[in-house]
Amino acid sequence: MKALQLIASLAVASLLSLTASAQSDNHWDKTYSLSGQPTLALTVGDSNLNIKSCGDCKTVRITVDAKNQKLSDYRLEEDQSGDTIHFSLKEKGHLGGHVHISWHSESVSVQVETPANLTLHAETEDGNLDAAGLNGAINLRSSDGRQTIADVSGTLHVESSDGAVELRNIAGTLNAHTSDGNLSISGKLDGLNVSTSDGKIDLELANGSSLKNDSTLHASDGTVTVRLPKDLAVNLDVSTSDGKIDCNLPLTLDGFHSSGGGEHSVRGKLNAGGALFSIRTSDGTVHLSAL
Repeated sequence: MKALQLIASLAVASLLSLTASAQSDNHWDKTYSLSGQPTLALTVGDSNLNIKSCGDCKTVRITVDAKNQKLSDYRLEEDQSGDTIHFSLKEKGHLGGHVHISWHSESVSVQVETPANLTLHAETEDGNLDAAGLNGAINLRSSDGRQTIADVSGTLHVESSDGAVELRNIAGTLNAHTSDGNLSISGKLDGLNVSTSDGKIDLELANGSSLKNDSTLHASDGTVTVRLPKDLAVNLDVSTSDGKIDCNLPLTLDGFHSSGGGEHSVRGKLNAGGALFSIRTSDGTVHLSAL
C-alpha cells in the first residue's frame, strides 16, 4: 500500500512539474473564459503591447514572449473577476534605490487576443502599442513609444507623451493628444478633439463622415493637413498665428483676416454649414482640400 501511495505521489508531482514547465523564463500565456463582453485593463512597462480581435470568440488570451531577456526580471500580475481582466507586466526595480534605465523594450512583447466588442484601457510606459479590429469604449495611452491603431470603432481616447500616433480606418468619436509626435488620422468620424503640442497633424475624414458635435484640431508647432468629403456640412473656423492658410474648399465666407505678419484666419460655411469645426495652429501652415 505504501508503495502504491509513493507511486501515486510521484505521478502527481510529475504532472505538476509538467504543468509548471509550460511557462518558461521567456514565455508565458493564459486563456481566460468569458460569459459576456470583456473589460480589459492592461498595463505594461518595458515591453511592446499588441491587441487584436479574435472576432466572436468567447475567450481572452494573453501571451508574453521575451528575447534576450528573462521574464523572471519582470513582475507579472493578473486576475479575473467575472468578465473583467486585469493584467500588468513591469520590470522589477533594482535594489539600493538606484535608478534603472532600460533599453530593451523590443525584447519583450505582450500579445492579447480578445473578442472584438469590449471595454479597454491599455497603457505602455516604454514600448509600442498596436490595436486592431476592436469596437467599444477604447482608451489607449503610451508614455514613450509609437501607437498604430487600425479598424477600431466606438469611443476612442488616445494619448501619447512621446511618440507618433497613426489611426487608420477608425469610426465613431475621437479624442487624441500627443505631447511630442505626429498624428495621422483617417476614418469615418462623427466628432473629434485632436491636438499635438509638438508635431504635425494629417486628417482625412472618409466619405460618410458627419460631424454631429463641435470638433477641434489644434497643433502648437506643426503643419495641419485636412481632407474632407465634398458633401460634409460644417462651419469652419481656421486660424494660424504664424503660417499660411491654403484652402481649396468651396466655402461661403463669413470672415477673413490677414495681418502683415504670419497671422491669418478664415471663417465660412461648407455645404450650408453645420457643427463648428475649429482648426488652429500656433506655428505652421494649414492645408484644406476635398477628397
